[in-house]
Amino acid sequence: RRPPRSTLFPYTTSSDLWNQFTLAHFAPPPSVDAAGHIASDGRRVRGHRQLAARFSCSLAFRRAQELKGTEKLSLGQTFVAGVGGRHFEPKSRQWYAAALSADLPKAELGKVGEKALFPLAVSILGDPVVLWRDGFGKACCLADKCPHRSAPLSMGKVNGDTGAIECIYHGWQLDGGSGKVTHIPALISGKAIPSNAASRAYPVCEQNNVVYVWMGPEKDATTEAFCDLPPQDIDDDGMPLLGKAGYVCQYMCVDLPIDHSLMIENLLDPAHIPFAHEGTIGKRAMAAPLEMKLTKTTRGIRGSVKEGYSLGFEAPCNVLHTPPKPGKMDMWQYVNCTPTAPGQMRMVYRAYRNFGTFLDKIPPLRRLLTRVSQKIVFQDYNLLIGQQQRLREKALAWNCAIQVDSLPLVYRNYWKRTFGKTGQDGPWWRGWDG
Repeated sequence: RRPPRSTLFPYTTSSDLWNQFTLAHFAPPPSVDAAGHIASDGRRVRGHRQLAARFSCSLAFRRAQELKGTEKLSLGQTFVAGVGGRHFEPKSRQWYAAALSADLPKAELGKVGEKALFPLAVSILGDPVVLWRDGFGKACCLADKCPHRSAPLSMGKVNGDTGAIECIYHGWQLDGGSGKVTHIPALISGKAIPSNAASRAYPVCEQNNVVYVWMGPEKDATTEAFCDLPPQDIDDDGMPLLGKAGYVCQYMCVDLPIDHSLMIENLLDPAHIPFAHEGTIGKRAMAAPLEMKLTKTTRGIRGSVKEGYSLGFEAPCNVLHTPPKPGKMDMWQYVNCTPTAPGQMRMVYRAYRNFGTFLDKIPPLRRLLTRVSQKIVFQDYNLLIGQQQRLREKALAWNCAIQVDSLPLVYRNYWKRTFGKTGQDGPWWRGWDG
């Protein structure tokens, strides 16, 4: 049965145009409706619109051909196949940034009931999860659903005496490591806890002061997950940035009603900065012709428009900005754009810098710097919420492209082959409406 027309990402495609160019990465993704179903019957662009699209993409296509050299592969095969290698696996078999390490509440001895702390509720790929630290400080993650009556565990408390999460409905306590129920107040003495009284436990990893959750199948938990841990935040010399002498790190975590793919494309686009960020980090006078040079990396791809400064994408949804002035004002920015639900995302941001480090020691100035960073994010938010609304109104995501658009377009092809897949491997629950 054909899925309904898209209301979230109503893209149109022209398959004959894309096939002629063998340029999969210019093809818009299939439509996704409000229920998370992905349409396979993309509407064709006809007449002058098709012709305009052909010529508008030609410049970027020629640049792609130059980058390929004499290879007979499409750009999608040349670059996108190198985006993370195994990361074309289903998008669930990945680590996703869920929260900052400092945001996880920890069980505190003696704090129970009303005095206990609330756990942290997050959604990843449409799956609601709950996070906290047990009595030993270990990060725990369970499906946010009590195995008794499906009440959200995130409405409960972190029991300070046991380190378990306690359901608000009947006080059932669940172990954070296994997900099994360890205590039922109403259970008659001598009776065993039901064998199926457990919630799904997700593998958790902390890296770069960020809590990552492995969303893959439970059978992968002890194999794939810990064979491919989230990478450290490093500089171009491969040195870890966290704790590096002379550097401080600014953290930020914010939820946005923006599809994560739109935000990633925005972060991989240097041409928008003079205009979208005028008044903060951009000036109209900075606008200039830009040529994007692409380079494959171990886990993704980088693009550079000037010496020493690059933007990078790493699977599944991570963005890197290298220093704008290497050697003088080093500022490495790592951004996780975690998809939480259709049209929604969580941004987990780290910025490592070797200038203005004194600001970190003065709380009012540190808060001021945080507000400036938030203002920059919300400058993007204002335009992206407008773009997302136009897509809901059946506008095209890409009407034409120029040479500097090659990096976000390569990312879009990765999105199509992972998050844009149809069938059971789609990213959202069936029936999920966001």
